[in-house]
Amino acid sequence: MGVFRFIQHLFAWLLTIVFQIVGAYLLIFVFSVIFAGVDTTSRSGWLLLLFMIWLGYVMGVNLIGQVALRRVRQGVPVLSAQRMIGSMVGASLPLLILLVIGFSVPVGDAGSRFYDLVTNTWQPILAQASLFAAVVGYYLPSLFKTKSEPQAET
Repeated sequence: MGVFRFIQHLFAWLLTIVFQIVGAYLLIFVFSVIFAGVDTTSRSGWLLLLFMIWLGYVMGVNLIGQVALRRVRQGVPVLSAQRMIGSMVGASLPLLILLVIGFSVPVGDAGSRFYDLVTNTWQPILAQASLFAAVVGYYLPSLFKTKSEPQAET
């Protein structure tokens, strides 16, 4: 019975992560439809794009994760604020690296060095790293014991 329970928890955990990634991508898609006219060749438009990527990842990971913890996986500490902060910090770290790269190259039109180096090369890589880091940051607080957790009786 213990092995079946472990496999069930592992499957639920992996399925939750898949739904978190899908939810984050869905929010990014919705944001891309809403903000379709943003000029990404300007510095402010590019910054707005990075903010929308960050916001979509944080919201997608947290919304799906909180629903899963509250509805499906009872018994797991919810830790809402800690998980939110963890996913916010996790999602921002790779995007901050992208921000440094983006500000080190002058902005230009499509075909420019900025477009080739930042938008086509580093942005897809670091955006995916940002999603991965948001998911890791979401689950990181549950690895540490906090005062708000109820003590398990032995």
